Amino acid sequence: MRWVVGAAGVGKSAVMQSVVESRELAVSSHASFFFSINGRDDGIVTISYQFAAKSEPCRRLIEKEITRDPALLRSSMAKQFLKLIIEPFIHNPQLNSAGHVLIIIDDLDECNDSRTQLELLHLIAGLCIMYPSSPLVWLIASRPEQHITSFFSQPDVAPVYEKEEMVVDSYEARADVEWFLRDELTEIKNRSDSVDPRWPKEQDLWKLANAAGGLFAYADTVVRYIGDVDVGSPASQLSDVLNVIDNHPMTDVPQEDHPMVLLDALYARILSNVPLKVMMNTRKLLLALTFDIYGMRLDNFILVCNWLGMTPDEAYAAINHLRSVLRVPRRDKAHQESLELFHKSSMDYNSDSIQSSLPMISNTKLNNSWPNVHLKSY
Repeated sequence: MRWVVGAAGVGKSAVMQSVVESRELAVSSHASFFFSINGRDDGIVTISYQFAAKSEPCRRLIEKEITRDPALLRSSMAKQFLKLIIEPFIHNPQLNSAGHVLIIIDDLDECNDSRTQLELLHLIAGLCIMYPSSPLVWLIASRPEQHITSFFSQPDVAPVYEKEEMVVDSYEARADVEWFLRDELTEIKNRSDSVDPRWPKEQDLWKLANAAGGLFAYADTVVRYIGDVDVGSPASQLSDVLNVIDNHPMTDVPQEDHPMVLLDALYARILSNVPLKVMMNTRKLLLALTFDIYGMRLDNFILVCNWLGMTPDEAYAAINHLRSVLRVPRRDKAHQESLELFHKSSMDYNSDSIQSSLPMISNTKLNNSWPNVHLKSY
Protein backbone atom coordinates (compact mmCIF):
# COMPACT_ATOMS: atom_id res chain seq x y z
CA MET A 1 0.00 0.00 0.00
CA ARG A 2 1.30 3.45 -0.92
CA TRP A 3 -0.09 6.64 0.60
CA VAL A 4 0.33 9.77 -1.51
CA VAL A 5 -0.24 12.76 0.76
CA GLY A 6 -0.23 16.46 0.04
CA ALA A 7 -2.04 19.73 0.61
CA ALA A 8 -5.01 20.87 -1.46
CA GLY A 9 -4.14 21.78 -5.02
CA VAL A 10 -0.68 20.24 -5.10
CA GLY A 11 -1.65 17.88 -7.94
CA LYS A 12 -2.45 14.56 -6.29
CA SER A 13 -5.42 13.90 -8.56
CA ALA A 14 -3.36 14.72 -11.64
CA VAL A 15 -0.77 12.15 -10.56
CA MET A 16 -3.48 9.56 -9.91
CA GLN A 17 -5.09 10.22 -13.27
CA SER A 18 -1.75 9.86 -15.03
CA VAL A 19 -1.28 6.48 -13.34
CA VAL A 20 -4.76 5.39 -14.45
CA GLU A 21 -3.98 6.40 -18.04
CA SER A 22 -0.45 4.97 -18.10
CA ARG A 23 0.21 2.18 -20.57
CA GLU A 24 3.34 1.09 -18.72
CA LEU A 25 1.71 -0.25 -15.54
CA ALA A 26 3.32 -3.52 -14.48
CA VAL A 27 -0.02 -4.94 -13.37
CA SER A 28 -2.49 -7.34 -14.90
CA SER A 29 -5.45 -5.06 -14.21
CA HIS A 30 -6.37 -1.93 -12.32
CA ALA A 31 -9.40 -0.08 -11.02
CA SER A 32 -9.80 3.42 -9.67
CA PHE A 33 -12.21 5.39 -7.58
CA PHE A 34 -12.08 9.18 -7.42
CA PHE A 35 -14.13 10.33 -4.46
CA SER A 36 -16.18 13.42 -5.25
CA ILE A 37 -16.85 16.41 -3.05
CA ASN A 38 -19.47 15.39 -0.49
CA GLY A 39 -18.54 11.99 -1.86
CA ARG A 40 -20.45 8.76 -1.98
CA ASP A 41 -19.47 5.68 -0.01
CA ASP A 42 -19.99 3.15 -2.83
CA GLY A 43 -16.32 2.87 -3.69
CA ILE A 44 -16.11 -0.89 -3.13
CA VAL A 45 -18.99 -1.55 -5.52
CA THR A 46 -17.51 0.81 -8.12
CA ILE A 47 -14.09 -0.85 -7.94
CA SER A 48 -15.52 -4.37 -8.18
CA TYR A 49 -17.65 -3.31 -11.15
CA GLN A 50 -14.56 -2.02 -12.98
CA PHE A 51 -12.78 -5.33 -12.44
CA ALA A 52 -15.86 -7.27 -13.55
CA ALA A 53 -15.95 -5.26 -16.77
CA LYS A 54 -12.30 -6.14 -17.49
CA SER A 55 -12.18 -9.77 -16.38
CA GLU A 56 -14.63 -12.53 -17.26
CA PRO A 57 -13.61 -14.76 -14.30
CA CYS A 58 -14.00 -11.79 -11.96
CA ARG A 59 -17.38 -10.95 -13.46
CA ARG A 60 -18.65 -14.48 -12.88
CA LEU A 61 -17.49 -14.48 -9.26
CA ILE A 62 -19.06 -11.12 -8.49
CA GLU A 63 -22.30 -12.03 -10.26
CA LYS A 64 -22.43 -15.21 -8.19
CA GLU A 65 -22.08 -13.24 -4.95
CA ILE A 66 -24.76 -10.73 -5.93
CA THR A 67 -27.13 -13.47 -7.10
CA ARG A 68 -26.64 -15.28 -3.81
CA ASP A 69 -27.26 -12.08 -1.83
CA PRO A 70 -29.08 -9.34 -3.82
CA ALA A 71 -28.86 -7.04 -0.79
CA LEU A 72 -25.06 -7.07 -1.01
CA LEU A 73 -24.99 -3.81 -2.97
CA ARG A 74 -26.69 -2.11 -0.02
CA SER A 75 -24.74 -3.95 2.68
CA SER A 76 -22.08 -2.59 4.99
CA MET A 77 -18.69 -1.63 3.63
CA ALA A 78 -17.08 -4.48 5.59
CA LYS A 79 -19.36 -7.08 4.00
CA GLN A 80 -18.88 -5.65 0.51
CA PHE A 81 -15.11 -5.64 1.03
CA LEU A 82 -15.19 -9.30 2.07
CA LYS A 83 -17.46 -10.51 -0.72
CA LEU A 84 -16.33 -8.29 -3.59
CA ILE A 85 -12.61 -7.84 -2.86
CA ILE A 86 -11.20 -10.47 -0.47
CA GLU A 87 -13.06 -13.56 -1.65
CA PRO A 88 -12.55 -13.01 -5.41
CA PHE A 89 -8.92 -11.88 -5.25
CA ILE A 90 -7.59 -13.70 -2.18
CA HIS A 91 -9.55 -16.92 -1.88
CA ASN A 92 -9.94 -17.67 -5.58
CA PRO A 93 -6.86 -19.33 -7.12
CA GLN A 94 -7.62 -18.13 -10.65
CA LEU A 95 -7.60 -14.43 -9.74
CA ASN A 96 -5.00 -14.78 -6.99
CA SER A 97 -2.43 -16.04 -9.48
CA ALA A 98 -3.26 -13.57 -12.25
CA GLY A 99 -0.52 -11.09 -11.33
CA HIS A 100 -0.55 -7.79 -9.49
CA VAL A 101 -3.80 -5.87 -9.44
CA LEU A 102 -3.68 -2.12 -8.77
CA ILE A 103 -6.50 -0.34 -6.93
CA ILE A 104 -6.36 3.46 -6.92
CA ILE A 105 -8.34 5.52 -4.41
CA ASP A 106 -8.04 9.27 -4.87
CA ASP A 107 -9.25 12.04 -2.55
CA LEU A 108 -9.94 9.69 0.33
CA ASP A 109 -10.53 12.69 2.59
CA GLU A 110 -13.60 13.57 0.48
CA CYS A 111 -15.27 10.25 1.25
CA ASN A 112 -18.44 10.96 3.24
CA ASP A 113 -17.05 11.35 6.79
CA SER A 114 -13.96 10.54 8.83
CA ARG A 115 -15.51 7.37 10.26
CA THR A 116 -16.11 5.97 6.77
CA GLN A 117 -12.60 6.94 5.71
CA LEU A 118 -11.04 5.17 8.70
CA GLU A 119 -13.21 2.09 8.19
CA LEU A 120 -11.98 1.78 4.62
CA LEU A 121 -8.37 2.25 5.71
CA HIS A 122 -8.77 -0.41 8.42
CA LEU A 123 -10.17 -2.87 5.87
CA ILE A 124 -7.34 -2.24 3.41
CA ALA A 125 -4.61 -2.36 6.06
CA GLY A 126 -6.14 -5.50 7.56
CA LEU A 127 -6.00 -7.20 4.18
CA CYS A 128 -2.36 -6.16 3.67
CA ILE A 129 -1.40 -7.43 7.15
CA MET A 130 -3.29 -10.72 6.92
CA TYR A 131 -2.39 -11.49 3.30
CA PRO A 132 1.11 -10.04 2.69
CA SER A 133 1.45 -11.95 -0.61
CA SER A 134 -1.89 -10.67 -1.91
CA PRO A 135 -1.94 -9.66 -5.60
CA LEU A 136 -3.71 -6.42 -4.64
CA VAL A 137 -1.62 -3.24 -4.68
CA TRP A 138 -3.26 -0.15 -3.17
CA LEU A 139 -2.50 3.45 -4.15
CA ILE A 140 -4.29 5.95 -1.90
CA ALA A 141 -4.17 9.75 -2.08
CA SER A 142 -5.44 12.25 0.46
CA ARG A 143 -4.81 15.50 2.21
CA PRO A 144 -2.83 15.22 5.47
CA GLU A 145 -5.99 15.22 7.60
CA GLN A 146 -5.24 14.56 11.27
CA HIS A 147 -7.27 11.33 11.56
CA ILE A 148 -5.73 9.88 8.39
CA THR A 149 -2.20 10.83 9.47
CA SER A 150 -2.84 9.26 12.89
CA PHE A 151 -4.04 6.06 11.26
CA PHE A 152 -0.88 5.65 9.21
CA SER A 153 1.29 6.35 12.27
CA GLN A 154 -0.01 3.25 14.08
CA PRO A 155 2.77 0.68 14.72
CA ASP A 156 0.85 -2.25 13.19
CA VAL A 157 0.11 -0.28 9.99
CA ALA A 158 3.61 1.11 9.43
CA PRO A 159 5.12 -2.13 8.00
CA VAL A 160 2.51 -2.48 5.23
CA TYR A 161 2.64 0.94 3.58
CA GLU A 162 4.99 3.46 2.01
CA LYS A 163 4.48 7.20 2.19
CA GLU A 164 5.03 9.61 -0.67
CA GLU A 165 4.61 13.27 0.25
CA MET A 166 3.91 15.89 -2.39
CA VAL A 167 5.32 19.20 -1.14
CA VAL A 168 3.82 22.35 -2.64
CA ASP A 169 7.02 24.35 -2.97
CA SER A 170 9.52 21.60 -3.77
CA TYR A 171 11.95 22.04 -6.66
CA GLU A 172 10.33 19.15 -8.55
CA ALA A 173 6.81 20.54 -8.09
CA ARG A 174 7.85 24.01 -9.26
CA ALA A 175 9.61 22.55 -12.31
CA ASP A 176 6.56 20.45 -13.20
CA VAL A 177 4.25 23.46 -12.89
CA GLU A 178 6.51 25.63 -15.03
CA TRP A 179 6.61 22.95 -17.73
CA PHE A 180 2.82 22.58 -17.55
CA LEU A 181 2.24 26.33 -17.91
CA ARG A 182 4.66 26.64 -20.81
CA ASP A 183 3.16 23.67 -22.66
CA GLU A 184 -0.49 24.64 -22.10
CA LEU A 185 -0.02 28.29 -23.06
CA THR A 186 1.65 27.16 -26.27
CA GLU A 187 -1.39 24.99 -26.99
CA ILE A 188 -3.71 27.95 -26.37
CA LYS A 189 -1.63 30.12 -28.73
CA ASN A 190 -1.78 27.46 -31.44
CA ARG A 191 -5.57 27.26 -31.16
CA SER A 192 -6.11 31.02 -31.29
CA ASP A 193 -5.96 33.41 -34.23
CA SER A 194 -6.02 36.50 -32.02
CA VAL A 195 -2.67 36.39 -30.23
CA ASP A 196 0.78 37.50 -31.27
CA PRO A 197 3.07 34.62 -32.35
CA ARG A 198 5.52 35.77 -29.65
CA TRP A 199 2.86 35.49 -26.93
CA PRO A 200 3.27 35.01 -24.03
CA LYS A 201 6.28 37.08 -23.07
CA GLU A 202 8.92 35.13 -21.20
CA GLN A 203 8.75 37.46 -18.19
CA ASP A 204 4.98 36.96 -18.01
CA LEU A 205 5.37 33.20 -18.04
CA TRP A 206 7.97 33.43 -15.29
CA LYS A 207 5.64 35.63 -13.25
CA LEU A 208 2.90 32.98 -13.55
CA ALA A 209 5.28 30.18 -12.63
CA ASN A 210 6.62 32.08 -9.64
CA ALA A 211 3.08 32.83 -8.42
CA ALA A 212 2.05 29.20 -8.79
CA GLY A 213 5.06 27.82 -6.96
CA GLY A 214 4.35 24.10 -7.00
CA LEU A 215 0.56 24.45 -6.67
CA PHE A 216 -0.90 22.59 -9.62
CA ALA A 217 -4.45 23.81 -8.88
CA TYR A 218 -3.31 27.40 -9.40
CA ALA A 219 -1.55 26.62 -12.68
CA ASP A 220 -4.47 24.56 -13.97
CA THR A 221 -7.01 27.25 -13.09
CA VAL A 222 -4.84 29.92 -14.75
CA VAL A 223 -4.64 27.87 -17.94
CA ARG A 224 -8.38 27.16 -18.00
CA TYR A 225 -9.16 30.85 -17.42
CA ILE A 226 -6.77 32.10 -20.11
CA GLY A 227 -8.18 29.58 -22.57
CA ASP A 228 -11.85 30.28 -21.76
CA VAL A 229 -13.23 31.70 -25.02
CA ASP A 230 -16.57 32.50 -23.35
CA VAL A 231 -14.92 35.23 -21.27
CA GLY A 232 -12.37 36.89 -23.55
CA SER A 233 -9.22 36.54 -25.62
CA PRO A 234 -6.16 34.70 -24.27
CA ALA A 235 -4.15 37.94 -24.17
CA SER A 236 -6.78 39.82 -22.15
CA GLN A 237 -7.27 36.86 -19.83
CA LEU A 238 -3.54 36.63 -19.20
CA SER A 239 -3.51 40.36 -18.39
CA ASP A 240 -6.28 39.73 -15.85
CA VAL A 241 -4.21 37.06 -14.12
CA LEU A 242 -1.06 39.19 -14.10
CA ASN A 243 -3.03 42.10 -12.62
CA VAL A 244 -4.29 39.84 -9.84
CA ILE A 245 -0.69 38.86 -9.06
CA ASP A 246 0.53 42.48 -9.13
CA ASN A 247 -2.33 43.68 -6.91
CA HIS A 248 -1.67 41.14 -4.16
CA PRO A 249 1.77 41.76 -2.62
CA MET A 250 2.87 38.91 -0.39
CA THR A 251 4.96 40.87 2.09
CA ASP A 252 3.07 39.62 5.17
CA VAL A 253 2.34 36.09 3.92
CA PRO A 254 4.68 33.12 4.52
CA GLN A 255 6.35 31.90 1.32
CA GLU A 256 4.66 28.50 1.46
CA ASP A 257 1.21 30.18 1.57
CA HIS A 258 1.73 32.45 -1.46
CA PRO A 259 0.18 30.17 -4.12
CA MET A 260 -3.01 29.50 -2.12
CA VAL A 261 -3.51 33.19 -1.33
CA LEU A 262 -3.09 34.04 -5.00
CA LEU A 263 -5.40 31.18 -5.97
CA ASP A 264 -8.13 32.63 -3.74
CA ALA A 265 -7.55 36.03 -5.36
CA LEU A 266 -7.85 34.43 -8.80
CA TYR A 267 -11.12 32.74 -7.82
CA ALA A 268 -12.44 36.13 -6.71
CA ARG A 269 -11.42 37.66 -10.06
CA ILE A 270 -13.11 34.88 -12.02
CA LEU A 271 -16.29 35.22 -9.97
CA SER A 272 -16.29 38.98 -10.59
CA ASN A 273 -16.81 38.32 -14.32
CA VAL A 274 -20.31 36.99 -13.65
CA PRO A 275 -22.98 39.57 -14.62
CA LEU A 276 -24.82 41.03 -11.63
CA LYS A 277 -28.22 40.06 -13.03
CA VAL A 278 -27.39 36.35 -12.72
CA MET A 279 -25.06 36.50 -9.72
CA MET A 280 -27.67 35.31 -7.21
CA ASN A 281 -28.30 32.15 -9.23
CA THR A 282 -24.55 31.68 -9.63
CA ARG A 283 -23.99 31.81 -5.90
CA LYS A 284 -26.88 29.43 -5.24
CA LEU A 285 -25.40 26.88 -7.66
CA LEU A 286 -21.94 27.20 -6.13
CA LEU A 287 -23.32 26.98 -2.62
CA ALA A 288 -25.30 23.87 -3.55
CA LEU A 289 -22.00 22.16 -4.34
CA THR A 290 -20.86 22.57 -0.74
CA PHE A 291 -23.76 20.79 0.93
CA ASP A 292 -24.57 17.15 1.49
CA ILE A 293 -28.36 17.22 1.48
CA TYR A 294 -29.75 14.55 3.80
CA GLY A 295 -26.89 12.34 2.61
CA MET A 296 -28.49 12.33 -0.86
CA ARG A 297 -26.40 12.90 -3.95
CA LEU A 298 -27.67 15.36 -6.55
CA ASP A 299 -26.01 13.40 -9.31
CA ASN A 300 -27.22 15.24 -12.37
CA PHE A 301 -27.47 18.87 -13.36
CA ILE A 302 -31.21 18.87 -14.05
CA LEU A 303 -31.86 17.60 -10.53
CA VAL A 304 -29.82 20.49 -9.11
CA CYS A 305 -31.78 22.95 -11.27
CA ASN A 306 -35.09 21.49 -10.04
CA TRP A 307 -33.93 21.61 -6.45
CA LEU A 308 -32.99 25.28 -6.74
CA GLY A 309 -36.11 26.20 -8.72
CA MET A 310 -34.17 27.24 -11.84
CA THR A 311 -34.71 26.40 -15.46
CA PRO A 312 -31.68 24.95 -17.26
CA ASP A 313 -31.44 28.18 -19.29
CA GLU A 314 -31.17 30.21 -16.09
CA ALA A 315 -28.59 27.84 -14.63
CA TYR A 316 -26.38 27.77 -17.72
CA ALA A 317 -26.50 31.57 -17.94
CA ALA A 318 -25.40 31.74 -14.29
CA ILE A 319 -22.29 29.60 -14.77
CA ASN A 320 -21.28 30.50 -18.31
CA HIS A 321 -18.35 32.60 -17.07
CA LEU A 322 -17.11 29.95 -14.63
CA ARG A 323 -16.01 27.19 -16.99
CA SER A 324 -12.43 27.61 -15.80
CA VAL A 325 -13.41 26.36 -12.34
CA LEU A 326 -16.47 24.21 -13.11
CA ARG A 327 -16.91 21.08 -15.18
CA VAL A 328 -20.23 21.94 -16.82
CA PRO A 329 -22.24 19.12 -18.43
CA ARG A 330 -23.35 19.54 -22.03
CA ARG A 331 -27.05 20.23 -22.42
CA ASP A 332 -27.71 16.83 -23.97
CA LYS A 333 -25.99 15.20 -20.97
CA ALA A 334 -27.56 17.35 -18.24
CA HIS A 335 -29.87 14.50 -17.13
CA GLN A 336 -26.86 12.20 -16.66
CA GLU A 337 -23.92 14.33 -15.53
CA SER A 338 -23.41 16.63 -12.57
CA LEU A 339 -21.95 20.07 -12.13
CA GLU A 340 -18.50 19.61 -10.58
CA LEU A 341 -15.56 21.68 -9.43
CA PHE A 342 -12.23 20.98 -11.10
CA HIS A 343 -10.40 21.45 -7.79
CA LYS A 344 -11.52 21.01 -4.21
CA SER A 345 -9.60 24.17 -3.31
CA SER A 346 -12.25 26.16 -5.15
CA MET A 347 -14.88 24.60 -2.91
CA ASP A 348 -12.90 25.74 0.13
CA TYR A 349 -12.90 29.28 -1.25
CA ASN A 350 -16.55 29.20 -2.35
CA SER A 351 -17.78 27.74 0.91
CA ASP A 352 -16.23 30.58 2.91
CA SER A 353 -16.86 33.49 0.57
CA ILE A 354 -20.33 32.58 -0.64
CA GLN A 355 -21.76 31.74 2.76
CA SER A 356 -20.46 35.02 4.16
CA SER A 357 -21.90 36.98 1.23
CA LEU A 358 -25.21 35.13 1.18
CA PRO A 359 -26.30 34.90 4.82
CA MET A 360 -29.91 34.53 3.75
CA ILE A 361 -29.19 31.17 2.10
CA SER A 362 -28.46 28.88 5.01
CA ASN A 363 -27.90 25.14 5.16
CA THR A 364 -31.29 24.76 6.83
CA LYS A 365 -33.07 26.73 4.15
CA LEU A 366 -31.43 24.72 1.38
CA ASN A 367 -32.23 21.44 3.08
CA ASN A 368 -35.83 22.45 3.72
CA SER A 369 -36.28 23.19 0.03
CA TRP A 370 -35.51 19.59 -0.93
CA PRO A 371 -38.95 18.05 -0.17
CA ASN A 372 -40.62 20.79 -2.26
CA VAL A 373 -38.79 19.92 -5.47
CA HIS A 374 -41.07 19.19 -8.41
CA LEU A 375 -39.24 17.04 -10.94
CA LYS A 376 -39.54 18.59 -14.37
CA SER A 377 -38.38 17.54 -17.79
CA TYR A 378 -36.73 20.18 -19.92
